[in-house]
Amino acid sequence: MKLLYATNNNSKVYNMRRRLENIPIEIITPKELGIKVNVIEDGKTAVENAIKKAQAYYEETKIPTIAGDSGLFIDGIPSDKQPGLFVRRVNDKVLSDDEMIEYYTKLIESIGGESTGYYVTGLALITEEGLFTTEISEDKFILSSTISKNNHRGNPLDVMTIDPVSQKFYTDMTDDDFKSLGHVFDKECVKFLQENLLNESKKLQKIQ
Repeated sequence: MKLLYATNNNSKVYNMRRRLENIPIEIITPKELGIKVNVIEDGKTAVENAIKKAQAYYEETKIPTIAGDSGLFIDGIPSDKQPGLFVRRVNDKVLSDDEMIEYYTKLIESIGGESTGYYVTGLALITEEGLFTTEISEDKFILSSTISKNNHRGNPLDVMTIDPVSQKFYTDMTDDDFKSLGHVFDKECVKFLQENLLNESKKLQKIQ
């Protein structure tokens, strides 16, 4: 089954394909379809923004579509400086990858050079059967003002994000490393798609 992932973020596509490699779902992207849809992400929650993106791309393609949005929360950071839904947008400016790394490196330096953080991710799936949503609080990780020398796959903060179990930077980890962690998000995302995409497909096949 083909599933459009409404994102142009290479890291998100890479990770989604990794977690679904043993599931009968083929991830396709807007870039592969040669389309670009402008979506105003002005929702108050990650789920609201995910819905906006999923709806926009589904209306454009009529292909089953999944979209996600995340809020970042860092321990020790005052509430008025928490990234929340605006991970890349600071003071009304959209940061480049290098600016993003520089900003968060200084932010973590301001609280001692290391802290724990986590994402709250909203997912929205649209098929001809309707809209399905979920919100997932992800595993905690370590953010360090020291950065990896390896390049990131699309998420700039991976160069300063450390897995608390292996103590490896995300950019230094292999696919097997990630699989061995058994992250909550990987499990919940697969479960969400199996229940609301694959199961609905099986129901339709039985009816037909």
